[in-house]
Amino acid sequence: MQTPNRLVLALGLALLALHALLNLFVSGRGRRRRPHGHGKELRQYRDELAAATARIDGRLVSAAETIDALRRRAVDVDEAVQVLQAEEDALDESSQELEDILAPEELHGLHMEYEANLERALRGIVTAQRGCAITRLPHRPPEDEEPLNYWKRGQQNIIHARLRMEEVVEVLLAWEPGKRAEVSVTTRLHRDTL
Repeated sequence: MQTPNRLVLALGLALLALHALLNLFVSGRGRRRRPHGHGKELRQYRDELAAATARIDGRLVSAAETIDALRRRAVDVDEAVQVLQAEEDALDESSQELEDILAPEELHGLHMEYEANLERALRGIVTAQRGCAITRLPHRPPEDEEPLNYWKRGQQNIIHARLRMEEVVEVLLAWEPGKRAEVSVTTRLHRDTL
């Protein structure tokens, strides 16, 4: 009596295994088509990101150059305030556009890191604007170093944020599905040795 039960059990297991293999084969066929659709979305993401980051980078370069001119006293403070305010407004708009770009799920962390560094650069512009405001205070000594400190910190924030943003964008634009997306010292060293 035990033999027919074992035979039924073996036959049931064989059918279950066959069913699992068929499901695996059918689902594997569906996966092969996905990268093509993912490729279109990825291409669109890369195009939008490249355009947005190019505009942002140009604005950051302009703001850093204006602050550097302030530090060298090569530009009037009132003129610099107008330029920095225009750059801040444009970067705020670009920040909103950047948030509207839909990143692939695997890139969300790096995309958010880029946005965080953009916020850091915006804080650098605000810091430089504070330095400009200090120059307008009454009874301020003409050779006061405080505005220079604000300008220096603001410029450094912009420069460092911009450098990190360049690294992040390089990884975002070069990422391929199925690969890890990270920007770290280890990945930078590995990239530089290739």
